[in-house]
Amino acid sequence: MTLASVGQKIVAFLYFTLIARSLGAEGTGQYFFALSFTTVFVVFVDLGLTNVLIRESAKSLDTIQSFFSTILFSKIILGVLSYITAVIVINLAGYSVDIRHLVYLSGITMLFDSLHLSIFGVLRAIGDIKWEAISVVGSQLITLVLGSLFLWLGMPIIYLIFAFTVSSALNALFAAAVLSRKHGIVLRPAYDKRIFFHVARIAVPFALAAVFARVYSYADSLILSKLAGDAAVGWYSIAYKITFAFQFVPLALVAVFYPRFSEYCETNKEKLARMFELSMKYLLAVAFPIAVGIAVLAKDIVLTLYTVEYMPSVRALQILILSLIFSFVSFPIGAFLNACHKQVHQTAIVGCVMVVNIILNLLLIPPYGVAGAAGAAFIGNVLLAAFGYAVVPGVTKIRHWFLFKTLLQVGASALVMAAAVWYINLSSSFLLSILIGAIVYPVMLSVTRALTAHDVRSLRGLLRREVVITPE
Repeated sequence: MTLASVGQKIVAFLYFTLIARSLGAEGTGQYFFALSFTTVFVVFVDLGLTNVLIRESAKSLDTIQSFFSTILFSKIILGVLSYITAVIVINLAGYSVDIRHLVYLSGITMLFDSLHLSIFGVLRAIGDIKWEAISVVGSQLITLVLGSLFLWLGMPIIYLIFAFTVSSALNALFAAAVLSRKHGIVLRPAYDKRIFFHVARIAVPFALAAVFARVYSYADSLILSKLAGDAAVGWYSIAYKITFAFQFVPLALVAVFYPRFSEYCETNKEKLARMFELSMKYLLAVAFPIAVGIAVLAKDIVLTLYTVEYMPSVRALQILILSLIFSFVSFPIGAFLNACHKQVHQTAIVGCVMVVNIILNLLLIPPYGVAGAAGAAFIGNVLLAAFGYAVVPGVTKIRHWFLFKTLLQVGASALVMAAAVWYINLSSSFLLSILIGAIVYPVMLSVTRALTAHDVRSLRGLLRREVVITPE
């Protein structure tokens, strides 16, 4: 799943780079705004139902079809209502006809995305995620091929959205076929009163958290569109895409951790604590070199990939990429709280951070533009990780000293790497400096003993439900 996510993000990044270079800042801003707008509304189709589906199905595989059918029934109703609402809002907001058309088509795409999200949720609960890995790469390749063809032919921007629509529809068909043929679970919407109210009761905090998180993630782009214009959204989209291109790492790991968090919360609190500690350790070890390395090389990356038109993206990228450290660790923290019946706490945290983020965007964007939006995101990610971590000890005993030591070891390794990258980049190409950084960082991890073979064996044992191996 991790390898597939890497492949998908690489292809998606290449595709977005082609779009940015072809359309310019203003056209890219319109494209990114349409996707951001519908992404906010599509959260109302799922409302946390997939999280509930995974958690409850992982506990009892015999009830998957009943849960799945009831959730499908709910999503059909929610999907129609969400799409109609999005159409009404974009019209009332006074956007141009072209942007409205982009949103109309993007909304259909997001409905297909929500459908295959729940289908793959069932497969995650079962533990059969290889099909999701195949589809993640396959659908992105289809988008790349179609989108590149449309760009080459000079077609309007709406055809780039259409490329997503086609690949998302095919993805949903593929997922449904796998679920039916391999596991005998079919797309059969049905209303089961007992399951419906059981799911609804559990889903409320998940739903609120999902809405808060989605608004939090995309409010900056929507506010930028109104306060600073399409070009500013285009500049910001570069920093945003580069930063969040790396989210495949926590997403892929959480896909594996979440069912085990749920299981160990019920059966073994010691294993739960060890898995949480190791998940944090792994993600810190990955996030630090990405964040500090790109922060050092931000100007060279933007100028090389996107031309001088996107220079205003550099400062925003430096700020956003450093927030990636806090964004990464907030993933296992959120998954941990949701899996361990602390979803109400997680919902409250995300809601509070969302409000703070919107206020900060309104205050910082007028004087600082895209850098202000990036600063608001940075503060939001810090608060999200800090508040969530404060709740974790209420579930199981966490060794804070272990995580603090990891933070120092990984941070020191990343700073040495950053110094080497900066020095090499002064007199050579930034590609060579990246290569040097890729050599220096693992050497420093070994020197500081930030990540050891013992940690790898421990995590493997926990994922295989074997005896607990206490981290060193």
